[in-house]
Amino acid sequence: MTMGFSTIFKVLGILFTGLVIVTILRALTIQDLVKFSKSPRKSDNFLTKDSEVGAYAERLAASLRIQTVSYNTDQLDRGDFIKLHQFLEDSFPLVHSSPNISREFINTYSLLYKISGSNTELKPYLLAAHLDVVPANGSWSVNPFDGVIKDGVIYGRGAIDDKHSVMGILEALEYLLREGFEPQRTFYIAFGHDEELTGQQGAHVIGQTLLQRNVDLDFVLDEGFYYLKDLVTGVTSYPVAMIGISEKGWLELELSTAMPPGHSSIPPLESALGVLAKGVANLEANRHPSMFGKGPEYDMFSSIAPYADPFYRYLFANLWLFQPLFVRVLSQKPVTDSFHRTATAITIFQSGYKNNVIPGSAKAIVNHRVHPAQTLEDVLAHDKKAIGDERVEIRVRKYIPPMPISPYGEEEEIYRLIGDTALQICPDCAVAPGISPANTDLKHYVKLTKKLYRFSPAFVDPITLPGLHGDDERLSVRDYKKVIDFYLKFILNADDYHLFLKKKDEL
Repeated sequence: MTMGFSTIFKVLGILFTGLVIVTILRALTIQDLVKFSKSPRKSDNFLTKDSEVGAYAERLAASLRIQTVSYNTDQLDRGDFIKLHQFLEDSFPLVHSSPNISREFINTYSLLYKISGSNTELKPYLLAAHLDVVPANGSWSVNPFDGVIKDGVIYGRGAIDDKHSVMGILEALEYLLREGFEPQRTFYIAFGHDEELTGQQGAHVIGQTLLQRNVDLDFVLDEGFYYLKDLVTGVTSYPVAMIGISEKGWLELELSTAMPPGHSSIPPLESALGVLAKGVANLEANRHPSMFGKGPEYDMFSSIAPYADPFYRYLFANLWLFQPLFVRVLSQKPVTDSFHRTATAITIFQSGYKNNVIPGSAKAIVNHRVHPAQTLEDVLAHDKKAIGDERVEIRVRKYIPPMPISPYGEEEEIYRLIGDTALQICPDCAVAPGISPANTDLKHYVKLTKKLYRFSPAFVDPITLPGLHGDDERLSVRDYKKVIDFYLKFILNADDYHLFLKKKDEL
């Protein structure tokens, strides 16, 4: 009997040792999931001049002084959008005078440019961004609409969401036109005016316009993830260029309770406010289940494994073994927690009207960003169970389903095109696919192409990230130059990518 146990322990020891060796070897030898190209290309020779950086920065700062704020659909300062249109026309004279470029005003305030190419056999593509910004409340160190440049940093609402993209795209195109660029491939530039209000009046109408004209797009590239510095768990030495291949859905719920009101001198054992508060607390305490592995999360962390710090490299290279442990690690930070589950945010809580009256009703608004692996029914079932009180009524106010996952990987040429260009700007970066936790205008272009990607070529870190919809939104002058250079190279790469692929296939 003793001999039997001894044999079992020996076998287990051998298996454990073998497992350790295999996992260490995987960590030491793991390579990029997608081998992006580092071959020479025409766009390598194009780069904006350092001597012009000051002018680029000043034009971006000037655009931030135009208060194109989206409060709600009925409260847009429409005069400021007209002012921004004129500013763009004045700032980019070649873009607005070229015989090969047309500009349309869509629904008065959105813009659609068509840059006509010489080869009609090549499918066109679309670059998207938005003109509007969110309100600027809170405690800023500068006036949010002064467009201040201080210590090499541009401050202002819209600096990284999303006027840097608007201005960066047009700066790149103006530069290329000045250099005599004549595109082979037709492409469009779409600037919606109400993305922060879900884009119904802007990008939606642009999408419908293109659909009615039977435009068949190859792909769309819109805002989304950034170059992330010190924001991805376990990766501290390299930025991560995260390419959004899908985005979460939007679900807005109203939670409400109704119970008899009363005088505060004779309080009941439970009140409408107290019941709802407990239900909301239960909802926050019971997060939605992890969807890790049911979307691109596995591939995302496998992609960045070669760039991760030693412990995390070991972990990422062996997710097949350590997935449960890794999910716990991801769940520790809000940014990484949002990667793998439906997010829950309590945004409004309303009750009461007098300090000595017990209110008879209470209401809360819950905003979910729904993971693509979950349905509306899945989310509602979880919420009902988590709240755990039938007296809390749940009503769906608004639902936008999650976006389909766009193709990515070694064989997907557009994903590679974006990654190739991202690496031209940041050669030491990791490139990985991801699901964007935020919503974009891309939902309005789903009928035009299945290839919808999200990447905003600005560098964001723990200092600058809070400025996104928060205080002191900012972008360094140095990093803004990289935004322009990305779009410059991307337009050139997209124009001759079919030739690059053909040459690659012939090798």
